[in-house]
Amino acid sequence: MPHSEHLHHIQRIHKKKKASVFDRLIIVVSIIYPLSSLPQLIGVYSGNTEGVSILSWLIFLVCASLFFTYGIRHRVTPMIVANALWIIVDSTIVIGLLVRA
Repeated sequence: MPHSEHLHHIQRIHKKKKASVFDRLIIVVSIIYPLSSLPQLIGVYSGNTEGVSILSWLIFLVCASLFFTYGIRHRVTPMIVANALWIIVDSTIVIGLLVRA
């Protein structure tokens, strides 16, 4: 029966895949990696803006926004999480640089 075969195919597609250890690691890394910019953020808000390029951080912000949008469109959770955090970090640094300018 072609109909039951099609139904079986649809059920296989919609089954939730169990997250592997590596998948869980990537989720953790997607949270930790953006936090690596905290020293830069703290430095900017402490008044140490020498050598910090606003153009670079604006480019980072645009790229993170594009990757975030891609992650949402393709439902890639680690990409969504990491880039949401990057948007927060990048925006905060850009604002700090504009305020300190």
